Amino acid sequence: MPPLTRDQILWAAIRIADEQGPDAVTLRRISSELGVHVTSLYNHVPTRDAITDGMLEVLLTEAKLPTRPVSWEEWARRFFAAISDIATTHSGAFYVLQQRPVQGARATASFEIAIAAFVQAGLSTPDAYAAVKTVVLLATSVGREQSHSARGEDRETRLDDLPADAFPLVRSVAVTARPEDSWAFAIETVIAGLRTRIEQ
Repeated sequence: MPPLTRDQILWAAIRIADEQGPDAVTLRRISSELGVHVTSLYNHVPTRDAITDGMLEVLLTEAKLPTRPVSWEEWARRFFAAISDIATTHSGAFYVLQQRPVQGARATASFEIAIAAFVQAGLSTPDAYAAVKTVVLLATSVGREQSHSARGEDRETRLDDLPADAFPLVRSVAVTARPEDSWAFAIETVIAGLRTRIEQ
């Protein structure tokens, strides 16, 4: 049998999360998936946190985030789109994006590019970091909703509990609004706000 690699372990964890949900991701379950003894994993991923960090690293690498200089606006749009892709293609594993901050050079590279882009546009380094954080928070929040949708989970307000005469607008919007339109509105609004901030 070929030597076990860290990437094999992490992809097994991602598959388990996608198929069975995040709670199913354990060292014992991963070892069973790979047909090895659980102690074989320890040299590569000694803890549950190491698995989470590694899964996040693999997902962000697969998403092909910008790792070469780009404008801040291009970075924001590409990051938002990449997180959306992760949410829909790896809806079970998406939870790792909300568990821990990124770790390691491979997962962090795009954020260095992003901060540099905002600094190049005129923001101070602290404000550039805040701008990146704003985009990340939006993307992961929207991504969480997208991952629920991809799994077919009903996260809608129960309209039957709301009297029509007291909630006419909520009821009408719930019938006509498309979540995709709200997600697009969100990123465009953030970009417009950041553009105004930079111009100031």
